[in-house]
Amino acid sequence: MSADGFLPTAESDLLTALVAALKTDVGVQSVFGSPARVFEDEPLRPAYPHAFVNAHEVTSSGSVLSDGAVHRVTLVVRSRHGGRAEAREALGVLRDAIERATFSLSGQRVVLALAVYSDVMRSRNLRSFRGLLRLRIITEEAPL
Repeated sequence: MSADGFLPTAESDLLTALVAALKTDVGVQSVFGSPARVFEDEPLRPAYPHAFVNAHEVTSSGSVLSDGAVHRVTLVVRSRHGGRAEAREALGVLRDAIERATFSLSGQRVVLALAVYSDVMRSRNLRSFRGLLRLRIITEEAPL
């Protein structure tokens, strides 16, 4: 499979699998409700707390023998009623879920998935908190 055909499919498949894995995680559901309020795009009228994919950058990292990609995904958590502590807890359960996750992907496999950065800050409206969780996920073409 060529890198040109691998990356667009890998990008959309990975985001779908990531959100599905987070939504079904029991720890995530304990903070974000059931069904978990974790979305691929920012919701228009969300309940709090919620999380969504804010950015997804993909670069090719294949070798001669197989295609691969490095995904840099930024998740945003928004918390209102529980304040900074709730936002921190939400980031923690998302980070733990990423470490436990098994991704169901077509034609590729996840080699590494880890959180590389997290932070919580007060939002501009001063009524809610915004947490950031940056992930690095490396995928490679699955052998036939």
